Amino acid sequence: MTVENWERVKELLDQVMGLAPAQRARFLDEACASDSGLRAELESLLPYGEGISSDFLQSPLSGDLNHDVERIEALGSLAAGQVVARRFQLIHKLGEGGMGQVWLAGQLSPVRRQVALKLIRTGIYDEAVLRRFESERQSLAIMDHPAIAKVFEAGTTPLGRPFFAMEYVPGVPITDYCDHHKLTIRSRLELFIQACEGVQHAHQKAVIHRDLKPANILIVEVNGIPQPRTIDSGLPKPLRVPLRRKLFTRASGSF
Repeated sequence: MTVENWERVKELLDQVMGLAPAQRARFLDEACASDSGLRAELESLLPYGEGISSDFLQSPLSGDLNHDVERIEALGSLAAGQVVARRFQLIHKLGEGGMGQVWLAGQLSPVRRQVALKLIRTGIYDEAVLRRFESERQSLAIMDHPAIAKVFEAGTTPLGRPFFAMEYVPGVPITDYCDHHKLTIRSRLELFIQACEGVQHAHQKAVIHRDLKPANILIVEVNGIPQPRTIDSGLPKPLRVPLRRKLFTRASGSF
């Protein structure tokens, strides 16, 4: 979180919380002007302000957000209807893991589409993690393979929480799809090979998934043909040295 962003939000939130509810809309009209994202951020925090301690706005800024700000993030930023990062409106939660939560969200600008929005859990990131996040989002951006769900963008919210906006894949896990459709061994292997080709592509871009499992390989049907999509690749682990040559295995006389 930058000092400038937080100071601006803090200043305006402090002022609007001191007004009567009937006066707040006019104040936001004047204070936010054409910055609809800033207004959405402030409006999203207002319902939770009544339960926040009165002195939290005077707390010093630190690498780890103070307790009250963490409470705002935990309560305010992960609710259906909430606008995150000024352009993603949360619809419903898709899943939750150790790193954070994944939500189905509607992107409002610059294009309108549904995305899977992954928000890194509050409290597990610090300045070092944010620096790593900045370098690793470039690794995600260079991956381009039909078996890998696309990462549209990555950044941080005005309150400093890292996020990934990814392709929303309305599919089912590869094992469930194979069992439900009673696929033959050959058909299962063909899907598995396609998934492996996506993993190989990531490795050639020097990125390791780190959570590869059936639940993260979804099957979607395109024109009636099943295709795998590997999801949930962030935060990935970049290799120190990119793979610049292909590796081959050689059959041996003994096993």
